[in-house]
Amino acid sequence: MILFYTIDLILFITLDVVILQQALKMKSTYYSEMRFTSMSSISHRTRVCFILLCLLANITRTISIIILDLTWPIVSEYRLLLKNETNIEEWSLDLLRTLPSLVYLSSYSVVVLFWAHVYYTSILISTPQMVSFFVAINTIIYGLYIIGMVVSLFSNILSFASISMFLLAISYISISISMLYYGIKVVSHLTRRAASGTILRYNVIQRVLFLTIFCPVLLFIRGIISGVQCIYSIIGFPTYFKIFDKTPIGDSVIFILTELFPSIVIVVSFWQKISPSTLTVSTRGLGFTSGVFSNIQNTNDNYNTHHSFHLIQNINALNNIDELVKKKDREIS
Repeated sequence: MILFYTIDLILFITLDVVILQQALKMKSTYYSEMRFTSMSSISHRTRVCFILLCLLANITRTISIIILDLTWPIVSEYRLLLKNETNIEEWSLDLLRTLPSLVYLSSYSVVVLFWAHVYYTSILISTPQMVSFFVAINTIIYGLYIIGMVVSLFSNILSFASISMFLLAISYISISISMLYYGIKVVSHLTRRAASGTILRYNVIQRVLFLTIFCPVLLFIRGIISGVQCIYSIIGFPTYFKIFDKTPIGDSVIFILTELFPSIVIVVSFWQKISPSTLTVSTRGLGFTSGVFSNIQNTNDNYNTHHSFHLIQNINALNNIDELVKKKDREIS
């Protein structure tokens, strides 16, 4: 049984190394971007925020897997003796299983934040409070998690497993619906841009559509699984379901399917292979979804730059006319 946790550990450590490499690469390209503008683009800030949160989530999950792997032989015998009795050891293991999932949830919400920004920008709606709303929602979720953690520790009314799984179920279902909604809005926005003659490189619409469907489906499945675990933790697990009840098999399915796979897909989407030399140059990166976020933001940047260029031309023309008039007046006088 330890073999399953060992496989998880290898996969997550590998992803840790890859994400850390990308984080270091983005740090080196940050100053390059700042040379061209006083503030980094929304796509760059979103990429940095997601990579850091995803790295934190993967590190916490890796640590939790190491502890679960080392303690599973002891815990399996201990659970047979205590059965469903509440104890500090069981509470600690529930914390190890659920806390990294909450950090993953925060990293996925960054994608929703970015797509919402792109959508509202495309329909000319200002959203100055969007980041504050994003921070507030995440703070509320962590606050409820901490309250449930404390209540379950000092009270036997509800187990920490049922409280945390209920919170994860609601949160993951909500984030999956939000990601699907704004993802479809972004696809519609890009489709209209393509129809109007805007050139979108690297089949960006197809890649955004894939990301819009793939991740919400997995996150919705995670929400349903957490809901089922919440119900069964209260009424008791059926005999046929006990093989997935806090066992290496059940943990591996959840960790790999709903945390590892979505993280890989989104990390590849945020991957930046080449440092941008100008503000409007997008990088293809690696894989089938690479460059998605840079292309979306650069589409808006190019549109705004195009109109700004004509505005600058008009201002220069007016200045030239004004200079000619002043010169003519001096000659007459």
